[in-house]
Amino acid sequence: MESIVDKNYWGDCWQKIKFEIAPKNHPIRQWIESEVPETNYKTCLEIGYYPGKFLAVFGEKGYVLNGIDSFIEPQNLSISWLKKCGYNMGSFYKSNLRYFKSSELYDVVCSFGFIEHFKNWEEVLGKHIELTKTAGTIMIDIPNLNSFLYRFLYKLFEPRILKNHKFSAMNISNICNVFKKNRCDIKRADYFGYFYFRFVTRHGKISVMVSKIINIFRPIFELLPKSIYMRYIVILAVKQ
Repeated sequence: MESIVDKNYWGDCWQKIKFEIAPKNHPIRQWIESEVPETNYKTCLEIGYYPGKFLAVFGEKGYVLNGIDSFIEPQNLSISWLKKCGYNMGSFYKSNLRYFKSSELYDVVCSFGFIEHFKNWEEVLGKHIELTKTAGTIMIDIPNLNSFLYRFLYKLFEPRILKNHKFSAMNISNICNVFKKNRCDIKRADYFGYFYFRFVTRHGKISVMVSKIINIFRPIFELLPKSIYMRYIVILAVKQ
């Protein structure tokens, strides 16, 4: 499973990270909350979990939290704050997904903005399915960079982002085909989230100002089809 991400990308992405749960108005938090029932015993594995802002949403739902990530250096910081929140903690692994083996299967396997960073993203998605229990749930989101609007904006302001994403992995039909080949029942496959542009690896005052100016035009952009203006693709499938 070969990543297309350049060497310093993740360090730049997480440069000003805060260890806290995703805010209540974040579309992906709202999606998780709407789809995932509360539990006292079920397990969740997030692939590429750092810094844990979405894994914490499952923690609030009562899931036993598990994670795997190869972003090494600050990993213990995210585990520490998840523990301090009082969530049910399972196992956390520092590993390349290709070599990861587990005797345990999980009720929910999820990733948020992960598979599109790999050349052989179909294999990466297959690993999600492999780690899921029969009748378990797979949840993923992918940025909607196949939209000409987002692609234009990033090409203009932050072209590095486009270089670090595999466009064939950000296509609903392509993703659904992989799920179907692996005998999964697709419950939801759709565009999701309001229009929002943000810089990913640039954190200076000018970048913040530019993103604020672009987002002023949200009401206009949201007159376009949702496949163009919505921020994410979300997929929910059940393993048969």
